[in-house]
Amino acid sequence: MGKSLYLDTARLGRMTPCAQQANVEFTRFATEEVCPPYFEDFLRHGANACPNDFREQFPALGNWSGIVGLKSRLRELAHSPTDLPVLLANRSAQLMKYAARWLFRPCENVLVLDATWPAYRTTLEAERQRADRRISTVAIHETILFQQATAEDVVAIVESAFTEKRCDGLFLPAVTHDGIRLPISRIVKSLESMHGVIPVVVDGAQDFCHTPATLNTEYCDLYLAGCHKWLGGYYPMGLAFYGRRRSIEFAENVLQQMLCDGDLDDPLLRFSSQLETDSLDSSTETVNLGSLFSCYGATLDSTEERESVFQERRCNAEAIADLSQETDWRLISPSPEFQSAVVMLEADSSPARSLPAKSLRTAFEQQGLSLSAYQGGRIRLSMPETPLSESQLHQIQAAFHAVS
Repeated sequence: MGKSLYLDTARLGRMTPCAQQANVEFTRFATEEVCPPYFEDFLRHGANACPNDFREQFPALGNWSGIVGLKSRLRELAHSPTDLPVLLANRSAQLMKYAARWLFRPCENVLVLDATWPAYRTTLEAERQRADRRISTVAIHETILFQQATAEDVVAIVESAFTEKRCDGLFLPAVTHDGIRLPISRIVKSLESMHGVIPVVVDGAQDFCHTPATLNTEYCDLYLAGCHKWLGGYYPMGLAFYGRRRSIEFAENVLQQMLCDGDLDDPLLRFSSQLETDSLDSSTETVNLGSLFSCYGATLDSTEERESVFQERRCNAEAIADLSQETDWRLISPSPEFQSAVVMLEADSSPARSLPAKSLRTAFEQQGLSLSAYQGGRIRLSMPETPLSESQLHQIQAAFHAVS
């Protein structure tokens, strides 16, 4: 068996070429230079702060423009306004904790969807209990997947739930773990036309560098993302984009209070913020910086012109959908307006449906196909941004026939 065809980006993206080069050269830099006198300036200002021969020694780090430059590039990829802050953290779970605290500071009752990622729902629940607030849930997942709901239907369902349950805040996934692309900005615009401006946090983990979504319309207050999925940085690093100018001061106050109280404990978050503002203190914890450089490299391989890349991914998804019709795997697909570059399939045969998720994933791996598998015979495939070749499509179809 040759090299596996990797279609598991929604779980962990393949490291991009520039991310790999930057990672290797930062490792070599750490080996050869360790921590030279100019290191802090290098982190803050970029390669321009280094000796003249730095670019010759470490060419893959030659365009590193410091923390500020990295954040600027991330804003470009998210189409976020240049004057809105971006937070970096070693652990995205810490940024989710911050987002939950931020939401329940002003909100009494936050509306969430039944498609919310379970770990994030757990974080929200913990903060709800701490703050003595409420969470209301609206069911839309099955309606979208199996009843062919339209975007108008979903907006109406969320509107109705928000009003009836007397909610005053929102936590929404832009793209669910199984690839449902939700009309977040339409939902928010519709709700705010009825209820005025409301606090909104968006889970963009499956959205960032995947869909052509943009933050420049200021439809949410916080947008959470990461570097290890669709961006292709491989090493986990959490991102939080501030989405609205009106809430920056409030968000900063919550952040600083949590840092001071020790409720938010992430070395990279503290270090990168202090480095950016030239306010490093003597008690700064030693920080793992590797993710900064793999992320930086990945941004060089990514483009802010997401629409064309997304359409190429969608063409691949349609090709998979077509070939699956001749197999024992049934496409689970919402109406086109909800579709993303994630393809979900379900086995028609009892043997595949009875396999444990790990065994199902292993069975496909043995056929040269890397994907995500779930209980009940469901599989998830993430589409690459380059066209699948005829031989790759034949390989996928053969794997479907073999594992059934």
